[in-house]
Amino acid sequence: MPDGYRSLPRRALGRAARDYRGAVLAYRQRRADQRMRRMLDGRFTIELLAGEVHEEDLAVVVCLWNRRERLADVIRLLRDQRVDRHLRLVLWNNQPDDEAHYRRVIAEVGVGGALRSIEFRASPENIGGIGRFWAARKLRLAGYRGPFVMLDDDQDVEPDFIRSLLERAGERVIAGVWAYANHGSYWNRTDLADRERADYVGTGGCVCDSEIVTDDAFFTDLPERYRFLEDIWMSFLAARLGWRLEKADLPVTFVLDETNQNHTLAYIKDEFYAYLHHDHTGPTDA
Repeated sequence: MPDGYRSLPRRALGRAARDYRGAVLAYRQRRADQRMRRMLDGRFTIELLAGEVHEEDLAVVVCLWNRRERLADVIRLLRDQRVDRHLRLVLWNNQPDDEAHYRRVIAEVGVGGALRSIEFRASPENIGGIGRFWAARKLRLAGYRGPFVMLDDDQDVEPDFIRSLLERAGERVIAGVWAYANHGSYWNRTDLADRERADYVGTGGCVCDSEIVTDDAFFTDLPERYRFLEDIWMSFLAARLGWRLEKADLPVTFVLDETNQNHTLAYIKDEFYAYLHHDHTGPTDA
């Protein structure tokens, strides 16, 4: 340590260190706030990689993460849908290392059938399933209205799946295949019959009114510790706003379950549920 620092009183050194740490934290917070504002304003790119978008097309939003072999199947499943309107597939890629592969697959498989366009967001980092809502926010800012569908890239669905989901869509409605009634905790839950009212709806295999992303609080109020639990967050906010959450009892097959990052989050799901439902007593940014 330079002699000038040795000559400072220990108390002054401690105060200088605290001031420095505070300045660093303040700088980081300003940068984070600026990034959030850019995202909220839609200042990020979603590229059109195949086909063309029409105003009346239904958005189907899919997050990509470590299942590079699945994209071609997802595209074909959407091409084969028997639905009364064309689809626009909006992909949010959370795995930067796979971007080139995904672009090749999109170029090779392309659009057709019910699928009229494919759009792609290359996220610089893995932000989890909240990426699907950032995509929906971007669409809303560009004029999109009405419901959008969310699928996971590990789900195989029947050709009538989206048509059946749309029969359940409506203003301030979320309906999905993963839907439960909760009884005081996240894991204390019961399954439901088709169209029964739910407390929780999972994002994979659901239809949601895109109005859910119009409030900045959907993004700004989600605690950092729980940012990968966007399904619980969506369900909580929608219920608090008086939306209808319901079960859509439709057949879905799951593949590549071992790659599901959801397994690593099981331990904090009940914690987040308790935080939301019991006066915010849990940790928020630990």
